[in-house]
Amino acid sequence: MVINGRSKISGIGISLPPQIVTSQSLMEEIQSDTRFGIPVNWVDTRIGAEERRVASSETLPSDLATEATEYALAESGIKAEHISLIIYCGIEKDFMEPGTAHIVQRNIGSNAVCLDVSNACQGLFSGISVADSMIATGAVDSAIVCSGELASKSVKKFLKKIKNENADYLRDRLGVMTVGDAGSAVVLTRKDDHSGIKNLLFDSRGEYAEYCYFRYTEDGDVEGQMLMKGITETIEKIHIEMISNTYHYLDWTPDSIDILACHQVGKKSVRSLAQIAEIPENKIPITYKLYGNTATCTIPIALSIAKPYIGDKILVMGGGSGLSSFQGGIEWSI
Repeated sequence: MVINGRSKISGIGISLPPQIVTSQSLMEEIQSDTRFGIPVNWVDTRIGAEERRVASSETLPSDLATEATEYALAESGIKAEHISLIIYCGIEKDFMEPGTAHIVQRNIGSNAVCLDVSNACQGLFSGISVADSMIATGAVDSAIVCSGELASKSVKKFLKKIKNENADYLRDRLGVMTVGDAGSAVVLTRKDDHSGIKNLLFDSRGEYAEYCYFRYTEDGDVEGQMLMKGITETIEKIHIEMISNTYHYLDWTPDSIDILACHQVGKKSVRSLAQIAEIPENKIPITYKLYGNTATCTIPIALSIAKPYIGDKILVMGGGSGLSSFQGGIEWSI
């Protein structure tokens, strides 16, 4: 699927909880070396995720999304009451129902239409594609796409459970030890020139759905897995298949790219995406080292680190469980 962008990012915001938790401290908590034969620095050295942010137990996904949204609105100069649509796309939600977008709407004092879009780590760009399409039809003039990731809640449950499991169980779920909490938001408005979202390409492969899944059991426990090797290899293949079409639709070349903003699980996946796109790694703002895998918030955090200039060409690449993948281009406009 190809989306021909009709909107631009007019504001971007992130929210990062102040508490820092190291990967080594998590591995020490489960005694990974003595109980499972896995060094306590394995996540640091093999994946590259040294730290992550962890929110307080009282924090809700909407709290992180709201703070990020307020920052994005301030940068855009648009008041909350002038926003037409709010889409929440985080993996974690305040409630099963209503949609968390309604809580963000209430928090910021808006009367926008609200809905949630869920698509794992790809959720933000799935939400952007929906908002962009609504802007293209004239249904709305402006939109907020936001998320709040509280993966630490699942990690805490996992840490309790792993103490009663074996090494094979841990190895299939080590990806859980890379995740971090964050909030993100973008304000989208209608294009008034050639800048903004150019094209977005999406691909979904449901046959790999069990590679990465999490669900709650009847007793409220968490079960699931993250088969890192299978996920990484499959998404790499999909990106290889997509990249020539992406450059064709954008009418860009690797040399014309100023920034590669990509979803980041760890250093291996980042290196792979750089090679596929034929872009030097020094053009990638790194998020995994200090923030871990922040799911839907990764690319907004990367863009906040990169601080693009107006006119910069930004290639976006990412994926999520499902398996889903996306690529596209943004010409920076703020």
